Amino acid sequence: MKKYDRLSIDYQVNILALEEMESIVPMTTRERDSLRKWVRKGHELESNPWNYTDEEGYLLNYLQAFRLKFGYSSGPWDYWKGPANQLLWDDDSKCFRCLDEIW
Repeated sequence: MKKYDRLSIDYQVNILALEEMESIVPMTTRERDSLRKWVRKGHELESNPWNYTDEEGYLLNYLQAFRLKFGYSSGPWDYWKGPANQLLWDDDSKCFRCLDEIW
């Protein structure tokens, strides 16, 4: 197991990003614990172990990917956009797709 330098600037920036996300984004205890473990192991928030991407091929952040992996069929963070703009998760390609692209 690779040991991360907790005094490095990269590690400290990741911890600050984690603290900011925790203060802004509502999450369950399980989500918060998992996110903390991921970042404290030296990973960035903007990465995920499942390599889930959005429709443009950009990596989803850890929390978005976690929510998809463990029970969300589409992102609850997108509901404010309304059903016309709602992206849906495509299990085959492991990314979000517009409704037109799926059907």
